[in-house]
Amino acid sequence: MQKFLRLIFILPLLFILLAFTDTAKEPVGKITFPLNRVFVIPAGSANLSYAHFNMEVYPGDKIETKRASRCEITLSNGDIVRIDENSIYTLEEIEIKEEVVKAQTNLSIGRLWANIKKLFSEDDYFKVKSPAAVIAVRGTIYRIDANADTTTQVVVYDGEVSVSAAGEQSGTTTTGQQVAPPQEVGPPQEVAPPQEVSVETWMQIVAAQQQLLVRSNGTYEQVSFNAEEDAKLDWVRWNQKRDALLGRR
Repeated sequence: MQKFLRLIFILPLLFILLAFTDTAKEPVGKITFPLNRVFVIPAGSANLSYAHFNMEVYPGDKIETKRASRCEITLSNGDIVRIDENSIYTLEEIEIKEEVVKAQTNLSIGRLWANIKKLFSEDDYFKVKSPAAVIAVRGTIYRIDANADTTTQVVVYDGEVSVSAAGEQSGTTTTGQQVAPPQEVGPPQEVAPPQEVSVETWMQIVAAQQQLLVRSNGTYEQVSFNAEEDAKLDWVRWNQKRDALLGRR
């Protein structure tokens, strides 16, 4: 009889705990285009699972692509993140609801393309951290290259992003324009060479830049952006086609 009474009290507690666990593991998006060898490492695990179409992803999950592989992740609110081959991307801390976006993610290495719609609130944020920089957006199309030499390249196509050195709180705004089809241009003109800039002067000079190269030591260079050459890159073309197909341009 005593065992029976204990079960009466214990079973409701178990149901409550299970319900809490399910809520805590609410997915934040799905893998909507796994190409070739794409793996997901669940939060708190070292086990790799082959990614598949419509596979749900959760906060803390790590997505890894091998050679000649790519992956598209569609978040619960429709925002798109894609990673190229030989990339490692972690969904560190994410809360995605209909009108709430609080995302802290990490691109350890590789290339990322993000198409993020305008955020609703000043409290919302979408951040990508690389070994050299922290990139925050409020609605834009941009790409990030986290290179093997620990530098980070940031290219903005539409909207603007805020860039700061990894570990820094202050940021700088980089504004981009929609990339147009290749057009005939005039003869080459001499331009000033890239200049190394210290972290302290970022806020003063980066507001109108379209492309930055950030070093792990906290410095960066202004890098001239050639839209015509950029549009020839396979990674760029593939993403622009996917954006157009999904009506995200």
